[in-house]
Amino acid sequence: MKYSVKMIIRRTVETGEVFLEESILLLDASSFDDAYLKAEKHMKENVLCPAYENMYGKQVHSEVISYADCFSVYEDEDIIEVYSTIRKPCESLPENTIISVLEDSCTRKDMLPLRYWPDPDELDETEGD
Repeated sequence: MKYSVKMIIRRTVETGEVFLEESILLLDASSFDDAYLKAEKHMKENVLCPAYENMYGKQVHSEVISYADCFSVYEDEDIIEVYSTIRKPCESLPENTIISVLEDSCTRKDMLPLRYWPDPDELDETEGD
């Protein structure tokens, strides 16, 4: 059976910049527990070690903050739902705040400190930085 596992990953650049990433893996597993175990193994072997050097020569470290959720993939004839999560607004986290956080993401320029190499379209932008 297919499962998707959602993780929250913190990426810290040597300069002190911090990025939070929501990542979802799609994998074959025999159960929810098996899916989490496979996701953890994949992250340890392929993402978390070692730190890498970005295009500016700075180290970028990654760590999983949370294996936040696991979803049993729903398959229909021509549509596959790989992940779904439901949040309920409350007094401490109103609907407009939840929507704002879910919609907000980094721009291409914001992402430069995480890159191994520059995007050729952005070379002119990064040369003066």
